[in-house]
Amino acid sequence: MPNLIPPPSSSDRQTSLGQQLLALGGSMLLVLTLAFTWINTSTQSAEMRKVFEKQAKALAFNLAVSSASHLLERDFTLVENLLLKANGFTDLQQAHVINAQGKVLAQVKRDGPNHSLQSHYEFHAMPLPHGWQPTQTQLIDTGPQIMVIEPIEAGETIGTVVLMFDLIDIETKQRLLLVRNIVLAAVLAAPALLALWLFIRKTSGELIELGQFAQNMVKKQGIQHPDEPTSRELLTLHETLNWASAALARQNDALLDAKAKADKSNALKSQFVANMSHEIRTPLNGILGLADVLLHSSNNLDDKSRKNLHLIHLSAEHLLRVVNDILDFSKIDANRLDIDPEPFALTEAIEAMFNTVCSAYTKPNVSVLLNIHAGVPPYVLGDKARIVQVLSNLLSNALKFTHHGEVSVNVHTTSREQASAARIHFVVSDTGMGISKAARTEIFKAFSQAEPGTARKYGGTGLGLTITQRLLELMGSHIDLWSEEGTGSQFSFTLTLPLIKKLPTQPHTPTAMSQTNNPPSASEQPGFVSTPIRVLVAEDNMVNQTFMGHVLTQLGVSFKFAEDGLLAISALREESFDVVFMDMHMPNMGGLEACKNILANPEHTNLPIIGLTADAIADTREACMLAGMRDYVAKPFKRSDIELVFKNLGFRIRPIPMQNFDHDRELLKNSAALIAAELPELWDTFSLQIRESQWMNAKRTVHTLKGHCKLIGEVDFADFLQTLETTLLAGTPPNPSDLAHLQNNLVTLRKRLLSLGQ
Repeated sequence: MPNLIPPPSSSDRQTSLGQQLLALGGSMLLVLTLAFTWINTSTQSAEMRKVFEKQAKALAFNLAVSSASHLLERDFTLVENLLLKANGFTDLQQAHVINAQGKVLAQVKRDGPNHSLQSHYEFHAMPLPHGWQPTQTQLIDTGPQIMVIEPIEAGETIGTVVLMFDLIDIETKQRLLLVRNIVLAAVLAAPALLALWLFIRKTSGELIELGQFAQNMVKKQGIQHPDEPTSRELLTLHETLNWASAALARQNDALLDAKAKADKSNALKSQFVANMSHEIRTPLNGILGLADVLLHSSNNLDDKSRKNLHLIHLSAEHLLRVVNDILDFSKIDANRLDIDPEPFALTEAIEAMFNTVCSAYTKPNVSVLLNIHAGVPPYVLGDKARIVQVLSNLLSNALKFTHHGEVSVNVHTTSREQASAARIHFVVSDTGMGISKAARTEIFKAFSQAEPGTARKYGGTGLGLTITQRLLELMGSHIDLWSEEGTGSQFSFTLTLPLIKKLPTQPHTPTAMSQTNNPPSASEQPGFVSTPIRVLVAEDNMVNQTFMGHVLTQLGVSFKFAEDGLLAISALREESFDVVFMDMHMPNMGGLEACKNILANPEHTNLPIIGLTADAIADTREACMLAGMRDYVAKPFKRSDIELVFKNLGFRIRPIPMQNFDHDRELLKNSAALIAAELPELWDTFSLQIRESQWMNAKRTVHTLKGHCKLIGEVDFADFLQTLETTLLAGTPPNPSDLAHLQNNLVTLRKRLLSLGQ
């Protein structure tokens, strides 16, 4: 069958019509810009020079008038003081007053470390320029300086004021004026050039579009060109091509039907994977969370039980990685894997990834090195999660297949593009088993590994490098591989990332602060008690409730559970909460619907609602934001994730040292209630001791309060109490402001203790 697509013609080597028109228009605009800049700069520079000369003459005239009487009285010291008072005229370098015979009577010169006018006599006589008229002001331009000569009149000419001005500052201003006018001309010319470019681009684009449509019409069988050109001639060509293309449409219908069925099948598969991911991640949140709680809080476990619990935790983490790989691959297969750039600290992210992976895959005979060169920018714009995922996949693979020797991660900058972006090169090297030539192409295929027995020996889904390669393609890069069997392997890639100067600060959320009465100005100062925080958790899974209860208890936050959205709405009618954590999938009413119902109430318009979900896909974040939520936390989550939520909302968290209560929440509640009941009595006792100047007894009362504060983690207020205790120990009465501060914070402390005791 003959080739129906015409080969590229020799016209491809010719300059396009659009380029020619753009060059002509750009040349004309350049000429106009240069003319505008030259005329405007010349006019403004002349005006600036004229104003400067006028001011210089005025200064000389004022000095001449002011010094006339002093010359008649022969008080040259006062004349010199008059000259020194001209110090504010920074362009003035020298000033002289001479008599009619040319003898210098007073002379000052700008000198010294402060560059101020000072008395300075270099000569006793000063000849004036030839041709000077003693009865009129004269300005003489000497190049880098100008001289202003002003006669001193008192019925007759009794002397002369001679001023020397430096033109460096005014020349600098004229250069700045030239730069400003060039920028202004460019700004004025830019819209015209843009309009010309858009017009030429549109017309050229229509021509190119029609040409490409004509070439693809037969190959793609029945495509239509819906956009009509703006000119009559191109419209005729457009209609002719569409008429010819319509003849092939019937042949294309069957293909479209088949594609629709395939898309539907693919969508069902993606939905199935997402549902399975949700169902697996939900119990994993409980397994990982509670295992972590037991590992870090229980001191009663024997070595065997602790080892088994650690194995449960590792197995759950492994299962989570498998689920994440399958979910990522599903999104890649459905072309739904997107890149979400955001500002982040590159070096910090790499170091955190490196430490995490090394702790999970460390081996006694393998040294692991991280080398981040000095030229690597600290802050960039990119998809932090995906970049870290790529490096984590490569580093974990290197550690998995290396039993002796070294694994290294090297990061350096290859070049910078106009100081706005950097090309950063990442290299992960190992001295492991290496990869055979036959396997080097297979390892990038889905569910493939280098050798048939690799999966049995090392585990894994075989999706890591497939996902890595696809992620790099989405970020405009590709992965390079060097390997030699028995020697090792090296994976490398390069990313071009825009640079940013610093990370944006988290916006303050006045809503949360207004509800907790915890002003940021106070909470940032030492010596204050943290305000109680009341949280509603809408979660139907009992295991996740248990884990969330442990996390919130450790953070010193009081909470209440609701098993579905309807119960959450009912709970908000009965009492007020500072934050709501809302699970997405619950019986009776889901999280999104409940969120919309809650925020529809004017009383809860500014209530922060945080989503809890196991979906972990971009669509979930969009759905949460559209429903009015502030953010969402993906399951499985850690205590640090919940702590970050409170921080972003503007709350100050005081974690409870649970080891003080043997990690027993009931013991914490009982202790908080007892301390809360004791506080009013302690305050009354302290007040009486202060009134009766019983400093040592008051010191012991403060010491008791300090112990209570340290017990529940109020370390800042405990520091304040320590200072107060030191004051009382010295027999010094405390300041009234300290007593008021103590009383106010004890009220807040009692509220928090009562909240914890619920």
